[in-house]
Amino acid sequence: MELTSIDNPRVKGVVRLRRQWERRRSGLFIAEGEREVSRALEAGLGLRGLYLCAEMLGSDGERRWSANRERVEGQGSAVVFGVTAPLMTKMAYRQNPEGLLGVFEQPVWRLADLPARGEGQGEVDLWLVTVGTQKPGNLGAMARSAVAAGCKGLLVCDGVVDAFNPNAIRASTGAVFELPVVAESTQGVLAFLRGRGVRVVAARLGAGVCYTEVDLTGPVALVVGPEDEGLDPGWPGSVLVGDGADEAREGVESVAIPMCGGVVDSLNASVAAGVLLFEAVRQRRGEDVPACVTRG
Repeated sequence: MELTSIDNPRVKGVVRLRRQWERRRSGLFIAEGEREVSRALEAGLGLRGLYLCAEMLGSDGERRWSANRERVEGQGSAVVFGVTAPLMTKMAYRQNPEGLLGVFEQPVWRLADLPARGEGQGEVDLWLVTVGTQKPGNLGAMARSAVAAGCKGLLVCDGVVDAFNPNAIRASTGAVFELPVVAESTQGVLAFLRGRGVRVVAARLGAGVCYTEVDLTGPVALVVGPEDEGLDPGWPGSVLVGDGADEAREGVESVAIPMCGGVVDSLNASVAAGVLLFEAVRQRRGEDVPACVTRG
């Protein structure tokens, strides 16, 4: 089916999905480009509509995309639309769209849905917890690192950031399609982790223990706060054990990522998450981490 009018209801519906309120209302999101659409299909997400612009795709793009035709046809109710270049430009979030855009159903995850102990990528729990993240790109980059490190999920404490924001999807390279991302209160997340026997290790400015000096081989959740200020001194709101900034809060161990100083006083939140995650990978290598794989 060919679409040519900017006033077409389907075109207007796609444009509205660029806004967070509409994604939340509808439970849908936009995947743009060959890689993102392909990975959303690989993850088995429900396809509501596929929009192709032959002019933008070109002959090579159409040939590459033909490998996904069977997955699209397997969706049954999905409809494929041909659109003009002006319409694709109007619908797409990116300034230079590739000519391929899909509308998919968002996966809905709750704490109760998450893999049980011993299920998932590794036998030993590894979780990433983010507190106060506001930038979609940072959330997406953390999801990407979490999948690469074999995490069972990304737990977003008291956050307002949307995992299906186009910037989050792009930064994650599609990781948010398969990684459980759950937004919950700090209290809910901590209760969930403690109920599974998971240690909570939080990166804090001024902590007296280096992150490499802590055993990360067992069930553990790594916590990263906002990059501008780090975790609030009062997080998670429990009573301090002992005195001083370096003391751990009840049930939460604090670690530091040493820096060389200079004008830099903090790391990007996604970089800090990657540093912690792959220290856990280093410690687990050969035991609990699955064999390295390449993805085409």
